[in-house]
Order: sequence, then structure tokens, then C-alpha cells
Amino acid sequence: MSLPRRSRPFGDLEATLMDLLWSADRPLSVREAMEGLRPQRVLAYTTVMTVLSRLHEKGVLTRERDGKRFYYTAARRTADVATGIVARVHRALFKTARMRPIAALLDEQELSTEELRALRTLVDAKLKERK
Repeated sequence: MSLPRRSRPFGDLEATLMDLLWSADRPLSVREAMEGLRPQRVLAYTTVMTVLSRLHEKGVLTRERDGKRFYYTAARRTADVATGIVARVHRALFKTARMRPIAALLDEQELSTEELRALRTLVDAKLKERK
């Protein structure tokens, strides 16, 4: 089952570029982003430019023009983006069965006792918020 384009989480290169921009202390040009990926990834300038443009179109990056160059900045914090991605994927996959992914998580054999307790703590905290 393929998710609609807007519902898909970041691809590998998108996620890598987002991590780079989240950790940057200033806006980055395409060339600076390309250099920031090295030596792990050596990509063409046009590839990095295209991915940054698409991330801008998705609304997760802002950009400012300086002469012929664009400088990119993460538009939202890491946690905000992750929450949005999870919400979109959840809506796309579980429209009528909202509890299904949680039940699937609980059925996972590899969850440790510590992880189950952490999940319980999260649920308890959410219940306290609603009181």
C-alpha cells in the first residue's frame, strides 16, 4: 500500500538533510548542505538542490534568496515535524481503527519490560492531562 505523497515520511536523503539543517547554527546554501553530507554521501549539486526545493515545497524548510543563491533553514523543530509525520501516516493507514497501531505495538514480542513500563507512564501522563 503506497501512502499519498504528502503522507509519506521523509526519504533517506530528505531525513539526512533535515538532520543537517536542524543541527546547523545558521541557514545553509545548497553547496554548504552538499558539503555537509560529505564524506558519507557525495551527491551532485542538482540532486541536493532538488531535494531542498521539495522540502521547501512541503513546508518543512524556509528559504531566503541572496543574489542567485537560496539559503535554507528548518521551518519547524524536530519534534514538531516527527509528530506531524506520525499523525499523517496514522490517518492514512488507520482511518477507522485508531487503536490498531497501539495494539500492534503491545503485541510486539521484542518489547522489553522497561519499554512497556515507559509506554504505561506515557499513557498515565496523558490521562492526568485530561483530568
